[in-house]
Amino acid sequence: MLLTRITTAIALVVLFLASLFVVSADFFCLSVAVVILIAGWEWASLSEFNSLLSKSIYICLLASVLAVLAFYAGLIFDGSTLISETAFFFGFFLAAAIFWLFAFLILISYPRCEIILRDRYFRLLIGMLVLSFAWLALSYLRYQSQGSFWVLYVVAVVAAADVGAYFLGKLFGKTKLAYRVSPGKSWEGLAGGLLSSQLIVAITVGFNTAFFSLELPNLAVLLPVALFIAAVSVVGDLFESILKRVAGLKDSGTILPGHGGVLDRIDGLTSALPIFCFIFLLLGW
Repeated sequence: MLLTRITTAIALVVLFLASLFVVSADFFCLSVAVVILIAGWEWASLSEFNSLLSKSIYICLLASVLAVLAFYAGLIFDGSTLISETAFFFGFFLAAAIFWLFAFLILISYPRCEIILRDRYFRLLIGMLVLSFAWLALSYLRYQSQGSFWVLYVVAVVAAADVGAYFLGKLFGKTKLAYRVSPGKSWEGLAGGLLSSQLIVAITVGFNTAFFSLELPNLAVLLPVALFIAAVSVVGDLFESILKRVAGLKDSGTILPGHGGVLDRIDGLTSALPIFCFIFLLLGW
């Protein structure tokens, strides 16, 4: 099982790095949109819509939302002329931050609040928001100056936090983090994940200094931002766990051997990406 998990992870890393550094930004964002639509298919299952027709309709609606967002963001047909691009992105990521604050409140009050998630259509709406926020955030970062670095920064922070939490939690985990939501997660694992996020940022910045010399913010700023983003990614992870519990599912899907579904791999990114973009705008990076 562990070998399968590692093999799949290596394949995903290779595909991700190739799409990030080899192909154009347009193709990268289109590829991510395809991944988001696959995640949308899985989200329909989380919402207990399992028929081919209902899932297909949901995917079409999600694709339409992504197209509208791409238009107003100026990614296609330059719809950004209809509204200030800065105002659009700031408002969009502010809305994402408010949503994830709402998700955090649900998380800390679970299971008392579970009743509001039992409505299937409400879960579909949540999925539309979560996946749209994540896709536009990733697209926004990719089109920035040094966009490949910023995408890699967020993904590496979240991945390091996830891997660190998994292994250190296995070794030292005793105190449950959210036993009603995800019994396997521990405070010790969380601490290990946060520490791992700091380590990967320090290594990345050191690597940049030695070989690339990209103009980056000070490490004293990058480290606390990474710490916060790593913590935020846990909210996305646990929020999906709540939805799986409500739907009676162990995994969101089976497309990734050893990992489950696409949502099981990007759950932390769905919260981390838009929140990072909001911070990115606030700090003027």
